[in-house]
Amino acid sequence: MNDFVALLLAALIFCLGYAAAGWAVRLAVRFDLGHAHLGEGSLAQLGLALAVAVAAWRFARRMGPARA
Repeated sequence: MNDFVALLLAALIFCLGYAAAGWAVRLAVRFDLGHAHLGEGSLAQLGLALAVAVAAWRFARRMGPARA
């Protein structure tokens, strides 16, 4: 897989991970399951999405070039 496709995949995973973490935070706030200072756009939400995206990017880079 070339670098562009690997980076595109990582960007997609980051966006989906950030959205999923946002939905989880909304549910936690709605049902009073989290900390009192829990809010959307927190550093933990960004860090989790970034970590998953980096893992996906590394996995895609390790797959090697595409075969015909």
